[in-house]
Amino acid sequence: MQALYEVELIRLSDDLLGQNITDDIMEKAEKWLAYFAASLDVKFEEIVPSFIIMELITAYAMREVCVKKSYGANAPVWGNSTQKTGTLDYFGQKLKFYEARIKELENRITPADLTGNKASKNGYRSVELYRG
Repeated sequence: MQALYEVELIRLSDDLLGQNITDDIMEKAEKWLAYFAASLDVKFEEIVPSFIIMELITAYAMREVCVKKSYGANAPVWGNSTQKTGTLDYFGQKLKFYEARIKELENRITPADLTGNKASKNGYRSVELYRG
C-alpha cells in the first residue's frame, strides 16, 4: 500500500462503518482511486497525500462497506422496513450519502489536486492563450 492515507483515521471517521473496514476493502478503494486518476491522465504513482485524497479514499472505502453490508452475502434481512417507513436500512442510507460524496469529490478534483500541483501538462481541459 502506498502511504496516501492512514487506515486507523479512516476507521475512526464513521462509528457505524469504520469497524468493518478490512485490508481488502482498502485495496479496492485504492483501485477505485487509481481508476479515477487514470481518467484524469494521472498515474497512480504520481498521486501525493493530501486532505482531498484522504476524503476520496475514505468515501470509496465506506461505500464498499455499505455495499457489502446492505446488499452482499450474509446481509441482514430488514423485513418490511421499507414499506413501513419508506427508508432503507442504515447501510443503504449511508450508501446514498457516500455515493453523493464521491460524485461531488470526483467532479471537483483536478489532476493538479492529485499530483500536488505538479501538472506534467498544461492542465486538464485547458488551452494556453498567447497574446500578440
